[in-house]
Amino acid sequence: MSSIQDTSSDFQHNTLDYINLLDQQSAQVVALAEDLPMPLPLRLELQQSWRITRQKLAYFRRELERADGGFKRELEQLHNALLPEVISYQVRLGAMMISDTCTDRRYLNRWKAIWANFKL
Repeated sequence: MSSIQDTSSDFQHNTLDYINLLDQQSAQVVALAEDLPMPLPLRLELQQSWRITRQKLAYFRRELERADGGFKRELEQLHNALLPEVISYQVRLGAMMISDTCTDRRYLNRWKAIWANFKL
């Protein structure tokens, strides 16, 4: 998996693109989860976990867009520091859930493919 970073230096002008990328990623995660041969509660947990993460990232990004001055710079630093950790956690969590419940490796390979080139 590549290093996940928000590569835009101008946060304000790219918020819509950022949210669109999150939405596209969310759609891929939810679609894969629908196909997984795992117990329904785990499948729902995987979907919900990503949806909540996506909502929080989008909210944080919108707040960052509204901020100004020194506070904005601090939020940008926080965002850039936390984003890789948040995404990495979601990727590991999903991979663990899939590998623990799906014996067919193609599901894990599909999961890895979703995240292989993901960049914000």
